[in-house]
Amino acid sequence: MLREPRCESHIEAEALRRSFHTVIRGFGMLDSATTPCGQPMPISLAHALMELLARSTIRQGDLAAALGLSKSATSRLVGQMERRRWVERAIDETDRRAWRVGLNATGKRVAEQVNAASLRRFTAMLEGIPCDKREAIYRSLDVLSQAISASTQSGGQ
Repeated sequence: MLREPRCESHIEAEALRRSFHTVIRGFGMLDSATTPCGQPMPISLAHALMELLARSTIRQGDLAAALGLSKSATSRLVGQMERRRWVERAIDETDRRAWRVGLNATGKRVAEQVNAASLRRFTAMLEGIPCDKREAIYRSLDVLSQAISASTQSGGQ
């Protein structure tokens, strides 16, 4: 596979950083007490709920991978959800060293509320983007996600 020529520039890196920071700040991602869609919880907790809502149960290690968090950070996150009585955790039947996590009825209701609030926020954003520009944004976000993943894997954090 041919690689595109590198067009590295300190000025371009600063421009990307500035744009990225503008999106992060504008979306409300710096508030550690609420999600960008206004839910009273940290973003990491909301993302964990969304992952759990999409499945009946998941191994805790797989949840860590899905969220891009360390196993210890995910363990703390699951502990928070247990204290809030949103999840149930049990030893994995196929691997007694692993834990499986799933939402209980209360956690499912909370996750559905987070999901609905998130969809309202993204729907409102979409209304501000002309239909003919949306596909380009999706492609750009895919390229950005791949670049983030590649830079993380290469140690460029």
